[in-house]
Amino acid sequence: MSQSACTVPPWKVKAYYFASFGFFATFERYATLYFEADGFSASQIGFMIAMRRAIQTLATAFWNALADRTKRARTIQLATLAISAAPFLCLSIPVDHDERGFIQRCLGLWIFSFIGTPSTSIMDALALAACKQDAQRWGEARIYGAVGWGVVHLLLGPMMDLLGFNLMFDSFAFMGGILFVVTLEMPESCGDSDAKVSARSIWNIFKNNRFFFCNIAVLGAGFAMVEGMLFLLLRDMKASTMLCGLSVVVTVIFELPIFARSQTLLDRYGTRRLLAAAQAAWVVRAAFYWKMSVAWMVLLVEPLHGITFSLAWIGAIDYVARPEICEGLEASAQGILSASFHGVGPIIGLLGGGFLFDTLGSHEAYMVFAACVMISGLVYWRYSSDPKMSPSQNPHTIGKTRESLELACRVDSR
Repeated sequence: MSQSACTVPPWKVKAYYFASFGFFATFERYATLYFEADGFSASQIGFMIAMRRAIQTLATAFWNALADRTKRARTIQLATLAISAAPFLCLSIPVDHDERGFIQRCLGLWIFSFIGTPSTSIMDALALAACKQDAQRWGEARIYGAVGWGVVHLLLGPMMDLLGFNLMFDSFAFMGGILFVVTLEMPESCGDSDAKVSARSIWNIFKNNRFFFCNIAVLGAGFAMVEGMLFLLLRDMKASTMLCGLSVVVTVIFELPIFARSQTLLDRYGTRRLLAAAQAAWVVRAAFYWKMSVAWMVLLVEPLHGITFSLAWIGAIDYVARPEICEGLEASAQGILSASFHGVGPIIGLLGGGFLFDTLGSHEAYMVFAACVMISGLVYWRYSSDPKMSPSQNPHTIGKTRESLELACRVDSR
């Protein structure tokens, strides 16, 4: 039996997601505050993080294609997780607040981003393989990613107010060690089917689903404005680090019930409607940021994150995992999704967001992005459709493995 076909106990997949997002929470949002404390402007921070996303986009194509070609996704993730720690920890070395210091910070962040990309780009494909491509099992496990994200933010926010940003690096090393251990329990590969891995085959996945991936990129730009720039807006409004962390905890609470019902939502609404609902909610969320006058008011709107992110990600993950989209190229398809949502979109969002923060102002920047996300959603709704269903035409088989689909066909024919 291949390693990707081996049964992985659900609690191990949950632990994998908890550790992964707990690890990401140690630096993804707090890094912007760390760089601000270094004396860099919003435009400089936006440039640094946008280039990080660009590097991750290119690295995703490399690492995920390598994972599909070698069927060694877990080994790749473990090796890069360990090696990437060195450049990130180098960011803790003090630098001058000048051009030379800015370049040093950029190099450390960007080297870390290239080497460490598999921790994000391969994560969902590996978890789906552990869940045997079952959307319901995946959704139940993914809940614990949200829990890890929220718990670590809740702990780090007030502790950083007391202990400073050195805690970010200590927690990075600690959670990275935990992630390394739990990743050992994941399957070695993302799928058993063999397919020719080439630039053409990967390009065909994108070309045949271009409206989906382009819309995901625009939505990713909007989310990057929240992930990378919201803390700067809150800082402008004199928010504490504790309030910043608490705002993340609120988002997590409202993700949990939606991820727990992922299969039900997919069966009833499909990818297209889930994405439309997610984008509509994001537009409302951004409009609230535009009009927000007091920092604590962010806690009133952050529950919408449960709708925006979880609905979008449930639909997107199921879409690219379907055999008609990616059979034999599971890691590459997830890589295109990751590159669109976490790469190309954030490049646009962070470069544009940093510029808009410095020119129009932090509040007005969110209204501009609300308009962009709304227009993209309308175009996607007009020119796209959900993928054709399996021959069984049974909506309850969406998100299942090929074996599940074949069984459903046999049952329906009786």
